[in-house]
Amino acid sequence: MYKTKDLTEKDLEQIEIKNQAEIVQYIGSELNPKEAFALIKKESKDFTQPNVKAEQADALLYAIYKGEATVVTTVEPEIVNAWKPIPKHQALTTFEAGDKVYALGIDNQKVRVQSKDVFDFTDTFFIKVDTEESKEKTTLTNEQVKILKLKKEKELALLSIRLKREKNNKTAA
Repeated sequence: MYKTKDLTEKDLEQIEIKNQAEIVQYIGSELNPKEAFALIKKESKDFTQPNVKAEQADALLYAIYKGEATVVTTVEPEIVNAWKPIPKHQALTTFEAGDKVYALGIDNQKVRVQSKDVFDFTDTFFIKVDTEESKEKTTLTNEQVKILKLKKEKELALLSIRLKREKNNKTAA
């Protein structure tokens, strides 16, 4: 269930977070893998209890640790493989051709692009693929890997903040 539960403090120290300046601008503080790990551990009651946000943060932290370039979303696991990330220019071309294009909306849910205006506000687009095509792994360029890693770092930082807020709200109540 939790992928980071076996990570050691030394493993966490080795995680290299690039673009901390951008992360500070985005969330107001640097992303600290040790703090994120501690928060995941606490919210999951020592990795024993299911917790959607903790599991999402766990998956993001583990992906950053491993340097993997997979897209983590809040959809059910069997549906994850049915989405293919596409570059913005390809999404625009696909949309203009009349085909369905999806973008990330609130809480990382994929929503269908209904207007060309969406392309001014986001850079993350997807198309649905059939099950046979979804079984094939997509080869990503180094630039796509870097972009996905940065997005994972941002998502992890945001999930960490959300977990802290939920904790503070529970404590205040």
